[in-house]
Amino acid sequence: MHVQAPDTLPAAVPLTSLAAGSTCTLHAAHVDRGCGELLRALGLTERCRVRLCKVGEPCIVQVRATRIGLSRLVADAIFVLPHAGA
Repeated sequence: MHVQAPDTLPAAVPLTSLAAGSTCTLHAAHVDRGCGELLRALGLTERCRVRLCKVGEPCIVQVRATRIGLSRLVADAIFVLPHAGA
């Protein structure tokens, strides 16, 4: 089994730092409890695959077959792991 060295692991970045069309995996959301529950109910769960459709206000992401509009404030608090070539 190959284990990746810690210094080569991708760093989590704010969702809003990616370009439209990028894909990533949800790492963490630094939001209050109520907002976190709503995000989970909408499908933004730990390690889900996300495609960034539009950056701005609102920030639009696709999770599975659903597109979700997020305020810039919430999108700034969501940290993701970008996919290679994204």
